[in-house]
Amino acid sequence: MGYAGLSLGVLLVSALLTLGWPRRSGGSGSPFLRLLGALLGMGLALLGAGLLVTGQSPPLALGLALLGPGLALLAALGGDRLWMGRFPIAGGVLVSAGLGFAGALALGLPAALGPLLLAATFGAQVGWLGRDPEVRARLQALSVRLEPWMVLLALAVLVRIPVPLWPQGFPLLGLIQMVLLTLAALEWGWRRIGPRILLLAATAFGLGLGLEVMGSRTGFPFGSYSYAGAPPPLLWGVPLVVPLGWFALVFSAHLLANGRPWYTGLLVLAWDAGLEALMTTKGYWAWHDPHPLWYGAPLSNYLAWFGVGSLFSLLFSWLAPGLGQGGMAWAYRLEALFLPAGLLLFGLWPAAVVCALGMNLLAWPWKRRVRRGPQMAT
Repeated sequence: MGYAGLSLGVLLVSALLTLGWPRRSGGSGSPFLRLLGALLGMGLALLGAGLLVTGQSPPLALGLALLGPGLALLAALGGDRLWMGRFPIAGGVLVSAGLGFAGALALGLPAALGPLLLAATFGAQVGWLGRDPEVRARLQALSVRLEPWMVLLALAVLVRIPVPLWPQGFPLLGLIQMVLLTLAALEWGWRRIGPRILLLAATAFGLGLGLEVMGSRTGFPFGSYSYAGAPPPLLWGVPLVVPLGWFALVFSAHLLANGRPWYTGLLVLAWDAGLEALMTTKGYWAWHDPHPLWYGAPLSNYLAWFGVGSLFSLLFSWLAPGLGQGGMAWAYRLEALFLPAGLLLFGLWPAAVVCALGMNLLAWPWKRRVRRGPQMAT
């Protein structure tokens, strides 16, 4: 059963939530419905990726992996409007999927039912939202507010989707993703602080590269490791993706931490807890330390990541004070969602759990809402 049973379970829960979830006090326009639909869509995409990795149900897996993100985008744009039209949409899906399935049976393709249902659902939702004036108004408002860095950040997310379809392309896709994140950070920074963002990028890239060259040759400050066998392109023996990450992700963590060096260090440390497992598995670097703590890396590595992340945050604050918590902080939040998912797909369960807990507990504003009772007269 495995992923196949889980797939049916997620589809069933999705249908029940779509048809029967009670409305909140905010009415059908509540952002809750849009968020719920987006999460379900990405959950289906992740499920499809898992099926592809394990080789189970290839037609359904491909449909989930390709259409899941599309369903998530539609829900994020108009999940509340889809809720209002859930019964006509469901009727259209059943009719079109039924006709398609009848044709598939005639052709001897019974396994096409799952992909047909997904395609019919996607098509019905696109048709419904395309006729909705409220959704068109949202798209128009979005186009006015859209900035290039947002597009680059979205592309950095989308480029992850083909990984289960093309595992051999992980090094290339990972490099493209990091280049897109770097360009997004540069574009966001140029709008806020002008040419100084180039100084921040050059500082982080140069120091990060220097630390990696020194660390891989001397063992200081991270520990004994090497980049032997790392995929190209390389700079002085260091994969290009590594110094790019020292700028793009640490800069995002700095913004998320609102310029607090110690908090930036914690964010970077939580990121590395997952990164060590993924990158050593994919052959980017190899540890040779006699006292490993986590996936071959010693304690000194994690202390160094905290220290270097804190140092970079101090430098960013010195070179560009008052950046605040800008929108580019979302790059780290997205990484907090996708990195654990990638670890799960590659079977690295312990790292996925630790990374997901560490990054997400730090990345999201978990504020308790305290109800105040009536005040007693004194």
